[in-house]
Amino acid sequence: MKHGEVKKEIDRRNYFRIDDVAILHYRIISDEEPGNCHCDEDQLLIDKLTLKARFDSISRELLPLFRVIEAGSPEIAQYLSSIDKKLNLLSEYYVAIAMDDMDTSPQKVNLGAGGVSFSSPSPMMAGSMLELRIVLLPEHYGVFTYAKVISCVRTCDGATDKNCYKISVEYQRMSDDVRDIITRHVLNKEQQSISKVQTW
Repeated sequence: MKHGEVKKEIDRRNYFRIDDVAILHYRIISDEEPGNCHCDEDQLLIDKLTLKARFDSISRELLPLFRVIEAGSPEIAQYLSSIDKKLNLLSEYYVAIAMDDMDTSPQKVNLGAGGVSFSSPSPMMAGSMLELRIVLLPEHYGVFTYAKVISCVRTCDGATDKNCYKISVEYQRMSDDVRDIITRHVLNKEQQSISKVQTW
């Protein structure tokens, strides 16, 4: 694939968005806060919320090697599969703990690999930095990243709806692995929607 084609594919992946429902929690980071969005990508991936997604990503990377082992040594493959199941149970446990800590309910979002928009009861200044946690449903893949507020638009008068501000953010310093997790989720959701339409 040529350089121009690669760039077009990356742009398409980053800006393709879907309306979705996810668990989302954010914290505004002040300019004076130590380490404001200057941490290494590896530190972002350590958060317990991301364990399940990271484990699944590693399993996909190792799948070709697992197939080779399975063909030559079925017993070893079965043993490795059992270990993988144990790790998945552990990761799901940590994700559940992280979700309890977030203390929030699923909400409507507009999600893409480049950013996300969501409703908020309070306005935010463009340029503000957020510490952002997202749990993708129904997979319960956790994403932990930083994001920059791109726009804040008032959408109602507040009389009947408390979430009167639409906040749009762009991910910052997100690793390719984490971005790919969101991309796969978005594409799977889109394929499911197409399948439902074709069924009708």
